[in-house]
Amino acid sequence: MDLGLKDKVAVVAGGSRGCGFGIAEALANEGAAVVLSGRNEQAVSTAVARIRKTGGKVSGVVSDMVAKDGATRIVSAARSAFGDPDILVVNPPGPNRVRGFEESPDEEFRSAYEHWVMTLVQLTREVLPGMKSRNWGRIVDIASIGVKSPHLDDPMYTQNIRVAVVGVIKTLAHEYGRHGITANVIATGPFLTELSRDYMRDAGALSEEQMMSQTAMGRWGRPEEMGSVVAFLCSERASYVSGETIRVDGGYSHSMF
Repeated sequence: MDLGLKDKVAVVAGGSRGCGFGIAEALANEGAAVVLSGRNEQAVSTAVARIRKTGGKVSGVVSDMVAKDGATRIVSAARSAFGDPDILVVNPPGPNRVRGFEESPDEEFRSAYEHWVMTLVQLTREVLPGMKSRNWGRIVDIASIGVKSPHLDDPMYTQNIRVAVVGVIKTLAHEYGRHGITANVIATGPFLTELSRDYMRDAGALSEEQMMSQTAMGRWGRPEEMGSVVAFLCSERASYVSGETIRVDGGYSHSMF
């Protein structure tokens, strides 16, 4: 199936490792010119080298998307390398502290809002004018299954701040759909990445084996599986899918909607 992504320009903010890398690789494999960002220079260089080795068109930028000028730096790098972005994938970092309501101070709620909501807002502001001028654009935010079925293993602020991301995406889908722009959320389940290992270590609740056993498929997700779903959402084939929160979790969540 031709996804119609050849020569599209894609920004994958947070694309140097794990699921972010799987997304960047999938888009490059479909012919998109990809700019991936990360906070670690070595990780960015390694990711770029891996994609180029298989013939992908890719560039990397070392930048913290949460920083005040992070969004401008990332999108400017994309424009310099390949042109104005047609696709934006936001895979933001997040705090891994595991605390209940009474143990979560105000500053952690504010920090989570900056990490998850404002990164999406700021990056979207950078790419929207170009998308509108071309009457085509794709925005995808990588969130958590916590937005669909909150659970006690997650810290308090995860359960409510990430839901705000869904609200932003839904509003973007409604406001800009007439400009050929779609916006969707991925509710991510168990993928065995560095971030997942850090979370399980900090939470001290479930082992890798226990987490895996809770998925309907009895295994961890693979980054390339996430990449395939996101590549489809960014494609011409998904032109009528917008404002949705789509679980990619191997059946981990038990909620129906």
